[in-house]
Amino acid sequence: MLLNSILAMMVVILILMVGTRLYIVYIGKKVAHVLTASAFESQSRGKQLIDLRTAVAYKQSHIMGARSLPYEMLRHNFIAIRKDQPVFLYDTNMQVAARLAQRLKKAGYSDLYLLKGGFAKYTGKIKLNDGQ
Repeated sequence: MLLNSILAMMVVILILMVGTRLYIVYIGKKVAHVLTASAFESQSRGKQLIDLRTAVAYKQSHIMGARSLPYEMLRHNFIAIRKDQPVFLYDTNMQVAARLAQRLKKAGYSDLYLLKGGFAKYTGKIKLNDGQ
């Protein structure tokens, strides 16, 4: 009986985790263009390319041309992001970027792009910290 309860609880947790992930992806697609790594790299060149991960993660490696604006910094103030230019967002796995895109859309931003799968699945050019 206890084993069945534990198994049922684990199934519920798994369903919630998968459901949350699918919902975030759905929201991302609803408010922004979701681009593959190659499309993201070519279309973001010279545009507002924003890395939403922590400053530490950014320093370790990031997409060439990106600037670090951690999500915690942007949660309540979007002044660092221009409305009149396309905005390309990425984080580790697209969840934070999708949430921020939803908030930006509500604030009047219209030209939003997300990296499909986030930085964890990115295969384009990156800048690595050389340890200095």
